[in-house]
Amino acid sequence: METIQEILATFGVQSIEQMDVNESYTVAVSGYDDLAIEKVGRQRISVAHHYVRRCDLMCDPEIVFRVEGGDWIPIEYTQHPRVYRRDEDGLPLSGFIERWDRNLRQQGFVEAAGK
Repeated sequence: METIQEILATFGVQSIEQMDVNESYTVAVSGYDDLAIEKVGRQRISVAHHYVRRCDLMCDPEIVFRVEGGDWIPIEYTQHPRVYRRDEDGLPLSGFIERWDRNLRQQGFVEAAGK
């Protein structure tokens, strides 16, 4: 996810190896759910849009990536309240990820991260 890598770079993070587990960044753009980027494991990073419903934090969507040698492999997909998929070998989400990556840029998340 090139857009996420660019957002992390605005926070001084060139590689997820520089992040501590549970370290996170949130980017807000008016009119869109907040974007949260969090290191959730040694080689795991979560990218999610969050919103609150009935006091519960919801994801629409959240993708957890396993990062290996510069490759971001989607291994977990959540879209509350009903969708959850996980496969350590990777999920077939490339088309969705490309579209989401492009949308995040067009929606102004890179620009908002730099402010």
